[in-house]
Amino acid sequence: MKFRIVILLVGFCYTQIACKQTKNNEQISSMKQNEVQSTTFWAHHHNMEMDVAYGNDPDQRLDIYTRGTYIGEPNWFKRSKDKKPTLVWIHGGGWRYGNKETDAWFFVHFLERGWNVVNVEYRKGLGTAPDAAEDVLTVLKWIRDNAEEYKFDTDKIVVSGASAGGHLALLAGLVNSVPESHPSYVGDNIRIQAIINWYGTTDIQKIEEYLSANRPNENFVLNWIGAEEKIPGISRKYSPIHYVTENAPPILTIQGDQDSLTPYNQAKLLHEKLESLGTKNELLTLKGGTHLGFTEAQFQLIFKTIFQFLQANP
Repeated sequence: MKFRIVILLVGFCYTQIACKQTKNNEQISSMKQNEVQSTTFWAHHHNMEMDVAYGNDPDQRLDIYTRGTYIGEPNWFKRSKDKKPTLVWIHGGGWRYGNKETDAWFFVHFLERGWNVVNVEYRKGLGTAPDAAEDVLTVLKWIRDNAEEYKFDTDKIVVSGASAGGHLALLAGLVNSVPESHPSYVGDNIRIQAIINWYGTTDIQKIEEYLSANRPNENFVLNWIGAEEKIPGISRKYSPIHYVTENAPPILTIQGDQDSLTPYNQAKLLHEKLESLGTKNELLTLKGGTHLGFTEAQFQLIFKTIFQFLQANP
């Protein structure tokens, strides 16, 4: 009798476990089904043109994502008649490495929201300064000249990038807020809605001094410029901090406070100057964050903050 009771109890336990597992599987299946059913599919509204030239060098190329509709043969894609807000994205890599093809995850949420995106490649390498900076300034001029064809809304241009790309985004956006500051100035024809700076260099000479003292084997500034005697001149002309005025566009900086390549002080320097001039700005400080080293929660916060910032600064 006792043996029968034990068998019954064991059988009951297995039944309970099996029922619970079945219920869990059903919940997971239901979650997956709901996830698919609740998704708004959007990728088919974009077309990409790869390696569009904006200069003669092989590295002076753009990938252009535009909004529209696929219509089949013979023309396949019909670009939207309406002008779209446009993100100009610039990849990082210490002005020496990196390429545009690896950076789509940074801007996919802009595509999801119906933006056009211009993904920039530029000249880079040892001793190539200031080619990258000149290229990005040329890109803004190219965007002005081709805005009608690609339906770029020249009143809603956002410039963004990470690391070296953050520096280049800051430079391009700020130079175009200072008339006659550069031969490629197009600030009278393009409105920079905002700059989104992912931990970019703001003062070239200061960061070179920091790297020389703390990380001499990773001194990407000296590697880019090529000679110590050139650093002051390049810094004066191509450091974003020198173009900050009361007319600067709104700037959001994303910065980890433990970043050892682009130290947190670079972001503080920029935003203290913006604050002193009363310019719209936000410094999103990520506690414990390093150079593109953020937690899942921090990445969620970053992208939420980006679109809140753009909504607050239309």
